[in-house]
Amino acid sequence: MLIMPSYYESLSMVALEAWALGRPVLANGKCDVLKGQCLRSNAGLFYENYGEFVGAIEALEQNRWLSGSLGRNGRQYFRDNYDWPVIERKYLEMFERLKKDTAATTTDPLPGWFDRRRQDLPAAADVLAKLPKGPAGRRG
Repeated sequence: MLIMPSYYESLSMVALEAWALGRPVLANGKCDVLKGQCLRSNAGLFYENYGEFVGAIEALEQNRWLSGSLGRNGRQYFRDNYDWPVIERKYLEMFERLKKDTAATTTDPLPGWFDRRRQDLPAAADVLAKLPKGPAGRRG
């Protein structure tokens, strides 16, 4: 098993590597990303305190079927979502969509340096005073 105690993960490469090798992950449950990946993959356990940590390690050590099942789930999760052919296909599909789709909206060009410094523009305080106030959803 891989024990991943980090609180701060956006995507744990080492957890993905463990799953690619068919190993279960024991993750810090206070890290939403790792906890979410364990739940989505059904390939790991997570803990939020010392008692849960010890219990999870004991469960994985004493129940080979649990460790094996989580490892197999992890390998499949990796193959379905992170294996190179999957990533390559997703990129190629994105590039094809970008080639076909046109931009949904166009924006006006931003004013240049001189236009932003014109002396005949109203003061920022006057512009802000004219803006609507209150909740964004309410009109008038």
